[in-house]
Amino acid sequence: MQKRIFQEALHQLVDGSVSVAAVERVGGGCISETFRLLVSSENGKQNHWFVKINDSSFLDNFQCERNGLAAIGQSGAIRTPKPIATGLSNDRAWLILEWIDRTTQTSAFFNRLGRQLAELHRCTIGDEIGWRENNFLGTSIQNNTPIGDWVDFFAQHRIESQLKTAVDQHSIPSRLVKDTTSILSQMPSLLSGSEKKTSLIHGDLWSGNYLSDSAGNPVLIDPAIYRGNREAEFGMLRLFGNCPLNFYLAYDQEFPLLEGWQRRCDVYTLYHLLNHLNLFGFGYLDDCTRMCQKILSAR
Repeated sequence: MQKRIFQEALHQLVDGSVSVAAVERVGGGCISETFRLLVSSENGKQNHWFVKINDSSFLDNFQCERNGLAAIGQSGAIRTPKPIATGLSNDRAWLILEWIDRTTQTSAFFNRLGRQLAELHRCTIGDEIGWRENNFLGTSIQNNTPIGDWVDFFAQHRIESQLKTAVDQHSIPSRLVKDTTSILSQMPSLLSGSEKKTSLIHGDLWSGNYLSDSAGNPVLIDPAIYRGNREAEFGMLRLFGNCPLNFYLAYDQEFPLLEGWQRRCDVYTLYHLLNHLNLFGFGYLDDCTRMCQKILSAR
């Protein structure tokens, strides 16, 4: 992409005095085009920025990502890339963030990640459920409208919503519909034993959405935030790129999870499996079926 396009975007979205010194396409964007910019200010100071670009229809997704990063960052518990700008330029959606230099994830890193994630959950504890806006899990709309208690919220706005999409879009087998419907009817008992308080959670935490900065400190990216039971944070994490044991030990030292959380976590993992079924197709059908059977057999 021509440097001129980036300069026009910075002029419109950031500051006309900022100039683009260099543009480099980088990996890490399975949905959007991603770039590393070297930018210069009038006083000669240079910085690197991370840029995502997508179709104009993606602007709401970028705005929600920006809001989520800001909300986690404002907690002071764990670092996120500083949002710089979001908007439309040349009929495309742009998200501009602080660039994070990365380093290898060590055992000490996972210890810090566990402690800092626990602090995020602890310092934001409260009674609210949901979020002030709907946002996105990948490209799926995530309904965050408060409703009832946590069990009602998760049943209706997470599992039932994904099941409806799966039925409407994919005509999934009747066995999966029956098993998921059974889980919905048993949700109060399946989630029994969990705490009533909620926390701000990242919402899409897996190995691709945390990184180690140049000082070895954790950085969270690509959130799908809402306020919910903190055990839901681990549903995606245990599905893709689970963390080593010392991560969980460090978390528990700071903010112990209640007995039975691993069993309840299977319900939260099902949400992410159903979402992957809806986003990526029948390759996730067997995983959804097996998880349903695991949840129901544990009763």
